[in-house]
Amino acid sequence: MFVSRIAGAAALSLIVTTFAPAAQSQTGMDAYAIVDPVLKQTAWTLQVPSGWNAAGTMMPGSTCNGSTSPIFRATSADGGTGSYLLPRADWTWGGGIRPGKDCLPWAKAVSAREFLTYQIGVDKVQFVRAEPAPKAPAITVPGYTSDAARFLVRYSVNRQPVDELLGATVTCHAAQMIALGTVHSCSAFVTRWFAPAGKVEGLVPTFTAMHLSLNQQWMSAWTAMTLNAMRQRSAEQTQAMLAQGRLAQAQRNRAHVDFMASFQRGADIRNQQFAAGQYRKQNNNDNYVDYILGCQRAYSGNTRVSAGNCPNRQTF
Repeated sequence: MFVSRIAGAAALSLIVTTFAPAAQSQTGMDAYAIVDPVLKQTAWTLQVPSGWNAAGTMMPGSTCNGSTSPIFRATSADGGTGSYLLPRADWTWGGGIRPGKDCLPWAKAVSAREFLTYQIGVDKVQFVRAEPAPKAPAITVPGYTSDAARFLVRYSVNRQPVDELLGATVTCHAAQMIALGTVHSCSAFVTRWFAPAGKVEGLVPTFTAMHLSLNQQWMSAWTAMTLNAMRQRSAEQTQAMLAQGRLAQAQRNRAHVDFMASFQRGADIRNQQFAAGQYRKQNNNDNYVDYILGCQRAYSGNTRVSAGNCPNRQTF
């Protein structure tokens, strides 16, 4: 998961453009801070054309990828031109993984073009043509691949035709997990650049200038928080496992005590049965002696009150 977060941040930074210092603002551009609502810090800084409106925040991760990622929208004053960075889409499969409902129900790697085809269906827009693909992020983390694509699409807003450059970058990762096998995961980052029909391609330099800058201090604080949460979960899981171990040992001890008690009860019964058998044998012997001697004897309880010529006997 920690590696996924690093690669995800690297991919995102290259989708929009290269990093720049968070405090720097280019000529004709204003800096908009995207604040992490958890840490109350600026996580990313977005460069937007002067006079544009911007809004953004940090989205929490999914059950498929726990890393947080920014989303934003920036539009011109009239709202007819703008850029969106949509919430990241995640999916995972393999190794007995059961993704949550916040993940796409896919069990395969898809190309960026395939993902854009899916996105067109979600957005219900008209496909015009495929544009030259932007350069995919060069992720150097082992096990990761990346792919990028861009489509020109068209739709109408209030009966006004709008052209949009719909871009996607898809990163995928495969890892060997203990006791699970190979686990695959993918994430898709989608950007939308829109303008009145016929104008969007001429505004590409404006859109590419709207780059994101990562706040390294926030990244360090967020990484430390994440690692601390992982250690805490690990400690809680360890304590839970130890508690289960103690319960299991107590159960084994009870089972052993019960077994030994049942074994002792069986031994006591066998001893009683043996003693009863020995008594019966002796009683038969005593009766045979009395029969041979023809003796008569009388008892009151276990006390002999008359014996005649009868010898003492061990049984009554």
